This record gives sequence, C-alpha cells and structure tokens, in this order.
Amino acid sequence: MTVELRAPTLDDLEQLTELINRDGQELHGQPEESIESMQQWLTGPKLNPETDIRVAVVDGTFRGYVDIDADPDPTYWVDLRVPLSEEREVRVALMDWAENRAAQRGAGKAGARVRFFSASNDEPFKAMLATRGYRPIRDFFRMQIGLTEAAAEPEWPKGLTVRSATPADAEAVYEAHQESFEDSWEHNRMAFDEWRHWLMPEELDPTLWFLAEDGPELAAVAICREHEGEAGLGWVQVLGVRRPWRRRGLGRALLLHAFEEFRRRGFHAAALGVDATSLTGANRLYESVGMQVVRLSHAYEKELGAGTV
Repeated sequence: MTVELRAPTLDDLEQLTELINRDGQELHGQPEESIESMQQWLTGPKLNPETDIRVAVVDGTFRGYVDIDADPDPTYWVDLRVPLSEEREVRVALMDWAENRAAQRGAGKAGARVRFFSASNDEPFKAMLATRGYRPIRDFFRMQIGLTEAAAEPEWPKGLTVRSATPADAEAVYEAHQESFEDSWEHNRMAFDEWRHWLMPEELDPTLWFLAEDGPELAAVAICREHEGEAGLGWVQVLGVRRPWRRRGLGRALLLHAFEEFRRRGFHAAALGVDATSLTGANRLYESVGMQVVRLSHAYEKELGAGTV
C-alpha cells in the first residue's frame, strides 16, 4: 500500500467531512461534523494546513487525517482520525508525520511534549500509542440525557434572572467564560479573536446562549448549539459559573433551562464533554440532573526525545 500525505485545502471539504464522519460512525455509530464545521476547523487562527495538517490518500481516496496544535507551546496536541476499518499503514504514516512535526516545532524547548486523544474503544490506536511510549494522563467523558420528558423546573438563586444572548454580548460572555474556567485542568486564556472564531460561526443562533445575571453583573453562561454532526442533539459547549456565584445551584438551573429549551425545539437529547476528574466537580453536577456517560476518551502523553519521536 502506498500512502500519500498532503495538506488539505478548502476544495477538499466534502471528502474530508465524509472521512471524519466515517471515523465517527465506525467508533460511535454517529457522525461528528458538517461541511460548515470542517471549514471552521481548516480556517482556525492557529492551524496552518500547509505546515500542520495532513490527510492520508490511498488510490485517490482520503483514508486518514491528522493535525498538530500547540496549546500552549511546547505542548503539542495531535488530533488523528483514522477509521477502524483502515489498514495499519495509514495510522503509521500519519503518526510518523505528527511526531516528526512535533520534534521540529519543539526542538530545544524545555518541557516539550506530544499528546494524543484516543477513544476508549479504539484498540488499534491505543496499542500503537503504548508501543511508541505514550502513557495515559487524563480521561474525558461525553455525557448525555434524553429529552422525551420535560426537565425539572430550574430553581434560580434569589435575585438572578436569565435571558438569551445577542451578538452585542460577545465580549462579556467571553470574559465570563475565560474567568469561570480558570480552575479547569491546564487552563490557558484564549485570545478573543480565536474564541470568536470557534464560538461564533456564521450560523450562530444566539438564542441558544443563556446568560444568568445578578443585576448588572453576568454571573454565569451556558453556550449551547445544535450538534454539527447529529441533527436534534443539543450540545452544551460551555457551562461556566463565575466564582462569586458558585455553590448556589446556578449551574444546575442553567442546565435545566437549556434542556427545556432544547426539548421545546424538538431536540431528542442533550450532551456535553467533561473532564472525568474535573477540578470543580462538574461531572457530579451533570450526573445530578440525569446525564449519563455515553463515551470515554483518553489523553496520552510522551516527552519529546523519548521513545521513537
């Protein structure tokens, strides 16, 4: 088998979306992306497709994808997507390229390291990571709840009100998001332009952003949308409560408010991603409102210069 690696372009969006969704279907029985979300991915402010993204092509067909992103430099996160049905050579070629690219970017930098995500049921990939000297360092859940029945009525802390956002709220929501995530694992403040790229796509529906206010103060935010790859799945992209308003049931109230709005719009379920060992106990909150773990993924790490890099 001859595996060609090349940088993707916007002309490849349809074939690239098909590849990523085939990977999602084989791993989880569900698609992951839309053409619009893949365009957002390829045009991100930090990723340069020419230098930091490759697709694997065999006989003219996309068989795998990989990108590498510093977050922050010199910690290099690698996102590799190869459907389970593909030959091992595809993964090997993409992993070799990613490790070599990380070595180039991290040469001479203290503390340089490479990290990969893997789905818990991707046994071939986990075996390859172990063989190459990677070790698991963190687990992450996708949690989900069905919306066939009305959510419990939210109990709002005294004096707080909730409303949907408008585009004019963007900077205030950004600040609340960044502040409320300062206690999360390895949090790094995101630049506003980067945040706006990822959180405010052209098809943004701000009526699914819910803001809890205490008079003139923004106390908490829930940034929600319909999932890119699964119609009718409400996705809670961000749930953040600023420190002065924590431990008053505000996060729970916002979640229940979002669930009921999803249900009112005809969505069949709501889901989110969470650190399995969240420093703020977020996963326990999600369990308390009836969400259950439906996926498990792992983060793996290796220091640059170790093993086969």
